[in-house]
Amino acid sequence: MRALCVCLCLDIVILTWGRELKITSILKPPFLMEVSGSPGKYEGYMIDVLNALSKSVNFTYSIQPEPDGVYGMKDAKGDWSGMMGLLVTKKADLAAADLTVTDKRREDVAFTSPIFHSSHRILVWKPEVPPYSGLAVLFQPFSADVWIMLMVVCMITGILLTIINKFSPSEWSKIPEAEDKTNSKDSFTINNALFFVHSTVCWQGFKEVPRSPGGRFLTSMWMSFVLFMITAYIANLGSFIITSAPRKPVLPFKTFHQMELQSEVAYGTKSSDNFLKLSKDPVLNRLYYISRSEPDNLFETDDEGYQKVKASEGSFAAIMEDYVAERFAGRDCSVMVVGEKVQPTDQAIACNNVSLCEELSNSISTLPLKEFRQKWWPNGCNVGSLSEYLNKPEVTLLTPARPLNTIDLSIAFILLLLGIIVGVLMLLIEVYRANKKSKGEEPIKLKASNGDNAVTEGTDEEKAPIAEEC
Repeated sequence: MRALCVCLCLDIVILTWGRELKITSILKPPFLMEVSGSPGKYEGYMIDVLNALSKSVNFTYSIQPEPDGVYGMKDAKGDWSGMMGLLVTKKADLAAADLTVTDKRREDVAFTSPIFHSSHRILVWKPEVPPYSGLAVLFQPFSADVWIMLMVVCMITGILLTIINKFSPSEWSKIPEAEDKTNSKDSFTINNALFFVHSTVCWQGFKEVPRSPGGRFLTSMWMSFVLFMITAYIANLGSFIITSAPRKPVLPFKTFHQMELQSEVAYGTKSSDNFLKLSKDPVLNRLYYISRSEPDNLFETDDEGYQKVKASEGSFAAIMEDYVAERFAGRDCSVMVVGEKVQPTDQAIACNNVSLCEELSNSISTLPLKEFRQKWWPNGCNVGSLSEYLNKPEVTLLTPARPLNTIDLSIAFILLLLGIIVGVLMLLIEVYRANKKSKGEEPIKLKASNGDNAVTEGTDEEKAPIAEEC
């Protein structure tokens, strides 16, 4: 028993005391970076950890980055690639990188106690105080295409009312001047028709309405269209006033669950990241499939995801490792990190020898890891902690109001289109029947309203018919 203990102690001393260890790693800021202008020299979080360990355990080391930048995958034959492969084949003594500790890797290599803890969070565009818009807020409830469409349908409706008034045998234009005691004959000329349309849009009064079936049906659908539009306008205007009046920055969401409930901000992950799919949280599972419903939401590298967030200015959020997102947010004050920590993992140094890992673990517990992290993940934006920022009274969590587009108001436009089509068809039928009866041998007895509810009789050549009786 004593001989076994002596051998074990000698083994540890031989492995660690004064020995030069071969270390494999991966070039990934800020864990390991090559010193500018000094090939073969490196700096970063892992260098600080290794330097502290080398003084504590008394060893020297040389670093050789993994050529392909691969952490390691196990194939069907049981062979490892990347850093794991170098450890298993004894070509390296340590693998010092942001290597995640997993049960599968523990089967073939040993790990020290964790030197880093990570999880996944959300990188978003930092909300800004909205500019003061003044009276421009009155135009914000509708998008530009809706305003254009509104002007177009006003013109079309006014022109159609003029056409109906001109050709319908029962309209105001067909009333003899002698019987037009209310001066309604010119109620739907092009000028008056457009003014009628404008008055109804503004919910103002009007003098006359069309008398023909087609004109009245079109007017009914037009007024229904106006009701829909004004209701939607007032409701959305209230949303804009509520969100803009305090002039506070607006956060669309603060958690993964809130992100899943909204649809204004798109989100995605790295194409190779499947942690959402493997999670036991059904909300995270839904986020996985939603994020992959649009190929443009995926990105290949963390830097690409950061650039997408910055370029979107609030319309895209990237789900990534928290330490990566915090590094971007610490260097660029236009972005920030939100969301609870999900899928926490531990990163540790991997060894090809259990005794070596045990010796290193004893020293890791004494290292100032928090200082190392603050050094390489500086907060240059002076925002303070995330919770402090989010809890500020001037930071609100409201869904920002957005202008309604033609898709949102499609029902109103379809209703008006129905009125136009049916109104034109009724006009054609009315004109056809009037022309057919005017060719008959016997005069047609007609009753027509002259505008003041007085009723006169005559032939179709003398009166403007609104209803016929044989």
